[in-house]
Amino acid sequence: MPQLTNQRPTRHLGAGMTMAVVVGLFAYGGYLLDDWTGLQPLFVLLGVLLGGVGGFLHVVSVTSPELLPFKADRKSPGTTPDTDPPDNPDSPPKGPDS
Repeated sequence: MPQLTNQRPTRHLGAGMTMAVVVGLFAYGGYLLDDWTGLQPLFVLLGVLLGGVGGFLHVVSVTSPELLPFKADRKSPGTTPDTDPPDNPDSPPKGPDS
């Protein structure tokens, strides 16, 4: 079976599916709140709006994170956590109390 060298289509499909699920769950939660409070279209519309915004931000963060106005702290798959930079060989050695 051939190996996929480019994982972008799979990531994009996953981001789109996540957006659809988030919008659906928020809309369903809004439907339940509307049924409980009697304010029929209010919470469904709010749920769709909030789910759409959250889903859209997720799609953008997966497909083009450089477009976001804030920096995501997530690491790409396969990266290692940051470590302390190596000591400068010209600096004096650190003692046990430093």
